Amino acid sequence: MLYVVEIRRERDNLADAMSGIRQWLDAQRLDPQSFRCTTDDESLTMRLEFSSETEAVACANAFGGEVSSSGGTFLA
Repeated sequence: MLYVVEIRRERDNLADAMSGIRQWLDAQRLDPQSFRCTTDDESLTMRLEFSSETEAVACANAFGGEVSSSGGTFLA
């Protein structure tokens, strides 16, 4: 099962948001299964998938994100 973290930010901060998450992942020595980024006119959504619930919750807590399982059930 994969644990999905979605983090939303204003689109204007794209480079800073992605850099901050990458630095945090490196410092924690975490390697998500996937890292995707989508944008619309106003917002940026980063979606990270982890095989570990603990890692997903830590990432969500660090960046104010939301965690769900790959099946869509809210976890934390």
